[in-house]
Amino acid sequence: MNWEGFGGYWDGDLGGRVPVTSQGLGPYSVSKTALLGLVSALSPELLPRGIRINGVAPGLIRTRFSAALWEDEATRDQAPPPRLGSPQDVAQAVLFLVSPSAAFVAGQTLLVAGGARPRL
Repeated sequence: MNWEGFGGYWDGDLGGRVPVTSQGLGPYSVSKTALLGLVSALSPELLPRGIRINGVAPGLIRTRFSAALWEDEATRDQAPPPRLGSPQDVAQAVLFLVSPSAAFVAGQTLLVAGGARPRL
């Protein structure tokens, strides 16, 4: 597949930047950290062909997948934002990255976490 000239966006769901509060999530966190490196490493290789690559690292977002986290009071208390993120918050970040406004953004991972600090 030739992606030359594609000015778009790649999202590997880099949610590994979410605070890890449970044991046994090592492999999950390693995979997310690898995606951070992949975005950074692929960007200089693809930019000469006109391909921008960026990632999105959502924080604690209210979804069915993350329900066990946000339903847990201790986890909610650790999160500094005044509210949990929504899928729309992440979608707006993606829309920015694929818009002309982000034409000069490449090789970056955008943290969408309402001010929460990344743990990776």
